[in-house]
Amino acid sequence: MIEEPWFLPAAFGAVVFLQLVLLIAVLRLSSRVSRLFRLISPAAPAASQELVEQKEATAEQKNLFAEFLAEDPSRKELPKKEQFSEFRRWRDEKGLNWKGSAEPT
Repeated sequence: MIEEPWFLPAAFGAVVFLQLVLLIAVLRLSSRVSRLFRLISPAAPAASQELVEQKEATAEQKNLFAEFLAEDPSRKELPKKEQFSEFRRWRDEKGLNWKGSAEPT
């Protein structure tokens, strides 16, 4: 079978043909992935902006809670449930709670 004069060129041609088919398939998949990435990319900065805002709000609440505990060290001794209820009351007294307007505008 190997002594046939056309065997090596045919085998080489088949390998080259299969590699070309594989290259075309990879290029098509790559273009589809690129297109999907471009569609998703504009949404990514908006999501990251929301995450940054959420982290800032969480950090602000932690700072307020630390300030609340620093004002009266005995508050650290309270159970967590009572600490949080006192913290809510403290925020309300300081005007730090967000309250929606009761009257429609």
